[in-house]
Amino acid sequence: MRKCKWLLNCFMLVAAAPLILTACGGDEGSAEDYPNREIEMVIPWDPGGGSDIEGRVVVDHLENTIDESIVVVNIPGVGGTVGMEELLERDANGYNIGQLHEGHIVAHHSGVTQINYDDFVPISSMSASDQILTVSSELGVDSLEEFIEYGQENQINFGGTISGIPRVWVEQLGRELDINYNLVGYEGLGEAIQALAGGHVDAVIADYPSASEFVEAGHMKFIAIGTEERSDAVPDVPTLIESGIDFTMGINRGYVAPGGTDPEIIAILEEKFEEVANSEEFRDEIESLGASVNYMGHEEFTNYLEEQNRIIEEVISSIELD
Repeated sequence: MRKCKWLLNCFMLVAAAPLILTACGGDEGSAEDYPNREIEMVIPWDPGGGSDIEGRVVVDHLENTIDESIVVVNIPGVGGTVGMEELLERDANGYNIGQLHEGHIVAHHSGVTQINYDDFVPISSMSASDQILTVSSELGVDSLEEFIEYGQENQINFGGTISGIPRVWVEQLGRELDINYNLVGYEGLGEAIQALAGGHVDAVIADYPSASEFVEAGHMKFIAIGTEERSDAVPDVPTLIESGIDFTMGINRGYVAPGGTDPEIIAILEEKFEEVANSEEFRDEIESLGASVNYMGHEEFTNYLEEQNRIIEEVISSIELD
């Protein structure tokens, strides 16, 4: 009799468990009471590069808006794919998010990784980094015209991630300028910048925050920027378009969650990211890095990534056919 009563009590406790969880705020993957603990942000690049710097600015402001701690976890490797593959393995509960940009789409179409942007749920795009053609001071060129002349007589070794967006830019720019070029692979922009500073490569396509200190120190020079108009961060640097090169380069850094994350949680995060993007303090800090705020919500960012996926697939296919 005692055994039956014990079994009955166990059954009642198990049956009541979902009600107890609901009373305590629901399960961790639901939007009810989200967020109620620390969130992890995966940045799939080395510390110190443009993506890391801008990502940490986003996190600093998002923490204040969302009123919860956000821990940055750098997981670099293979052109940003190691970190994103790990993020995809994490629980889709809103407490695991990560940074993604066009380079991850390049890695997919280059055969480096099976995962692509659509394995995740886009939340928001937050910032755009203009890209600048940056050369070693040891190269002895001071302008785009001199760079082209040098590259038509010599091979220019670019530093960059072979499995990332620099591969596409180098191929496109090399063809546009009609120069002899080669891409030397590095894990991320931080490593490529270090190689340029040490004179191990001739040129890198870089963003302002990653290279500005080295330019100020005299290790490298900005000679052309891939924007439609000159940038306030480097007003003396001419655009490629000014020199008759109809070509632009830029990265949109956005944030995603693993596929299967509750749409209501995505909506909450989207709202918080938008609040950050509308902050004057955030805008000023991003612009001080030589970047700009380029907010896109869930739907717009999803459409943008879909279009970039189409363009990048076509470019990679043409490279592989050559």
